[in-house]
Amino acid sequence: MPTETRLPRGTHPTGPIMAERRFELTNRPGEYALVQIRKPIKDSGTGNYKCSVEWVRPEERELFELWGIDSMQALQLALRAAGELTKTYEGSLRWAGDKDGYLGFPKTYPEHLPKALLRKLEKMIEREISAHTRKLEAAYKRRQRR
Repeated sequence: MPTETRLPRGTHPTGPIMAERRFELTNRPGEYALVQIRKPIKDSGTGNYKCSVEWVRPEERELFELWGIDSMQALQLALRAAGELTKTYEGSLRWAGDKDGYLGFPKTYPEHLPKALLRKLEKMIEREISAHTRKLEAAYKRRQRR
């Protein structure tokens, strides 16, 4: 079963950094925060994998360890955790110059949801994306006719 643990201060992350996202602090020009995700490491005792996520801000560092059945699940959970960590600060972070507050982490859904519900959610999302795309295409065609 996957787990997440906030590690005590002074604990060192495991594995090499495999991904990093840097955020500009909107209320503190010239200062940055970042999220680092480290390569999943197999635990010799359990056979499961752990993946470290470090959230670094000018005043604090937080380290989390996420566990999965395999390295893919540990990595997926780490990405989800990174998105949740940044969500708390989204009003004061900017990524890649975006002005709307998008931080680059898509919404994910809990793994324990029934397959039928996940399919229903996926169909709803696809329907909304299609409707939005049709509106954009219609607006584009109207502009082209002018």
